[in-house]
Amino acid sequence: MVKYCPRCGAQVPDEARFCPRCGFDFSTMQQNPQQPMVPQPTPQSMTPQPTYYRAQTQSLIDTAAKVSRYIPSLTKYGKILLLLAIIFEALTTILVTSVLLKSLSQIGASAGTFAPVVLLMISAIFYLLTPIFSAFTPGISINKFSKFIGIFTFLLLGITYIIIAKQSSSSYISLPSSVTFYGVTIYTSITPGIIILIGAILTLLTTFIDFGSLVNPIIQMIGIILIYVYTYGGNFNFESMLWGVAIAIGVIFGIIPSFYRGNQLPMIISLGNSIALIIFTIGMIITGVSQVSASSPPSGSCGLVSASYGVFIAAGALGIITGVLGILDAVFILIYTLAYKTAPNM
Repeated sequence: MVKYCPRCGAQVPDEARFCPRCGFDFSTMQQNPQQPMVPQPTPQSMTPQPTYYRAQTQSLIDTAAKVSRYIPSLTKYGKILLLLAIIFEALTTILVTSVLLKSLSQIGASAGTFAPVVLLMISAIFYLLTPIFSAFTPGISINKFSKFIGIFTFLLLGITYIIIAKQSSSSYISLPSSVTFYGVTIYTSITPGIIILIGAILTLLTTFIDFGSLVNPIIQMIGIILIYVYTYGGNFNFESMLWGVAIAIGVIFGIIPSFYRGNQLPMIISLGNSIALIIFTIGMIITGVSQVSASSPPSGSCGLVSASYGVFIAAGALGIITGVLGILDAVFILIYTLAYKTAPNM
């Protein structure tokens, strides 16, 4: 015969006085012999507690469920603010080129001198139109028409810089290699214009010619990097000094479906997008801080110069706000992706 220890539930011989496991004294039960000895569950039979990993996973899922409700709003308003920031950047360039045209007309400059300034203004107008067509596209996707206008903008910009460099080379005055005024950069060297033009042509080729799902993105990435090298610090940087890096990362992750189509693909693509968004928005904050730190024009400056400064500051302020919202949005997307292994509804 056996009996059970009322303290730990261990089986012990009927004649045993003490439990060999916990040391319980069975003689103390003689005072109440009618009390049934109900076997207690052993520690081995108890339901195991959730592991640390399961607890952390559940916590991540709970957090993702909470933040997912904010992602659509953050994405929507972030895009609107980015659109406004880019428009203000473009307006700054238009105002600055207006000042240049006014100055050239006052000194009676030749038509050839006017040409690159007019081209620069036209480039800014197309740049202003670039984000408008993507304002109402779902999520963080970019409209094809926006891409085409953006490429055309950089084509014009490259040609503009080449013409300016040609005119500068014939000047008897020694000029610096570049001059920047409220984000409007003028290069007197021909190299930036050629590099930007090559980058725009390469990117444009992938729009009309299909080189394959692997080659096309690589050509696009090369073209974007070439454009980015000479535009990251000016008013053609989509309000982010890291825009080229962010797009290149997005393109790299876009190549993955060419050789992997497993169940984890939606998660991988979403992770790539969130990383690219974080980098882009960090660049927005850097750009915005740089813009709002610009020096005010000297007293007595014409109204167009003062307007250029005001619009430039506004672009910077919008860039900082959008950057903060964008980082928050990107972090929420990242949390959701890690929890649910797919992209959130944006």
